[in-house]
Amino acid sequence: MFLSRLVIDAAKPVGEYDIIELASDIAKHVKKGNVSIKVEEVDIQTEGLKITIEGKIDFEGVKMALTERGAVIRSLDEATVNSTDGKG
Repeated sequence: MFLSRLVIDAAKPVGEYDIIELASDIAKHVKKGNVSIKVEEVDIQTEGLKITIEGKIDFEGVKMALTERGAVIRSLDEATVNSTDGKG
């Protein structure tokens, strides 16, 4: 079994890096998939993000990528686990 889809509500500091850089960091932990990030809200210090990840996901790696950038997971809004072995 493997995690094949994940939707994360996260917050990141404003202005330190852009969502393309963050998506690239997360994508390093996804095999045969994609990462989509949408900015949903902005305040003085943070941007609220909706991150959608599809593929064979290494969740621990995704958490590490977010933490290294100073981003915080506020909630896991959706998760899909694939019951196949994930090979191929």
